Amino acid sequence: MQTKVIVFYKLKPGVTLDQYREWSLQVDQRLTPAQPAVNRFEPYVVVGGEGGGEQYTVFEDLDVESWDAWQKILETEAMKPVVEGFPGVADPSTVVVIYGNRII
Repeated sequence: MQTKVIVFYKLKPGVTLDQYREWSLQVDQRLTPAQPAVNRFEPYVVVGGEGGGEQYTVFEDLDVESWDAWQKILETEAMKPVVEGFPGVADPSTVVVIYGNRII
């Protein structure tokens, strides 16, 4: 069963949205959707929110084969530029990840 993964985070202090966008387009959006267990990957800039959602700068919406498959992907050599580059543009202390399966 396909799993939905949503990731919320703020940019690293001192990183501009333009700098983040460049990394996202050149690294994250090029490599992440190319992984075999990733069915869809869409990053978004937060433009508003309620209930605390406005505290984040970015959220990512992924459809993956499973949570376990996603965790294995993050350990691959192919994802190394994403995993290692992420802390350079995003504040790891603000990352929130939720995942689940569609109610059917």
